[in-house]
Amino acid sequence: MAKTLNELSRSLKEFIAENQDAHSANDIKKYRYNNLKIEVADPRTTKIPQIIVTIGMSEATFSLITGEKLSGGLGPDERYVYRWMDRGSNREELRDVYRRQEKNIGKAQGVE
Repeated sequence: MAKTLNELSRSLKEFIAENQDAHSANDIKKYRYNNLKIEVADPRTTKIPQIIVTIGMSEATFSLITGEKLSGGLGPDERYVYRWMDRGSNREELRDVYRRQEKNIGKAQGVE
């Protein structure tokens, strides 16, 4: 079953919290990443599939093809985003979300 953006955001949040330096307090980590969000860039306005990762007031855009950062910055957390995207099927799951969004362009969104 395909993952949703919320599930992928939660996965990234957990990955970052688990991989933070041991000297950080666990409560601080959880609080800091409560507002982590992954969005898919609008396929109508981008030439290549992209995601936007927001952590607090920081934001960065990444290519779903190469995994490279295209704009913005997340400071030291950026390295975790790279590692998470290359881990398992995360980048492919993000591409699937992008494809689903692409298919739904122009379709009414609502409850079926």
